[in-house]
Amino acid sequence: MTAPTRPPRAPQPYPVADYSDSAETTDGGWLPVLVAALVGAVAIAIAGVIAGLVVVNIRESTAADNPARTPSASAPLAQTSAPAAPVRAVDLPANQLDQVDLQRGVQLVLIDSYGIDDVRDVRCPAGQSVILGATFECLVKVGSTQKSVSVTITDSDGTYEVGRPH
Repeated sequence: MTAPTRPPRAPQPYPVADYSDSAETTDGGWLPVLVAALVGAVAIAIAGVIAGLVVVNIRESTAADNPARTPSASAPLAQTSAPAAPVRAVDLPANQLDQVDLQRGVQLVLIDSYGIDDVRDVRCPAGQSVILGATFECLVKVGSTQKSVSVTITDSDGTYEVGRPH
């Protein structure tokens, strides 16, 4: 059995579209090409930024899933819906919080969890012992106003929560 064939047409052995000289063209020069290239470059740049943010988020979530058992700061859950950034408060002799890390942690919680932008000059008392439920005050400068925040130690590892400035 043989495949059916059609006899070839000598002038057009295959179908060809008709071309008319009177047909309208969309020749706009190089401008459409440049616009398309610019749009493509912007799309690629945006995709790269998004991919970079995803990688950073994955790294941070991996670090958050396997944290070292170190003390951290957090805002009270009842006062904020944003997650608090963990802050390391290194143990010193006699189970004390490190003053520099504590001050940095208070500043980060106020900025990240409470959304207060202009937090400066955080001053917490030195030698704070890690005692469950202990509360102390830190002074902060918000804008040009001196305020106070309550810090409460929430576990024996030195995790603490930071109240809103008052």
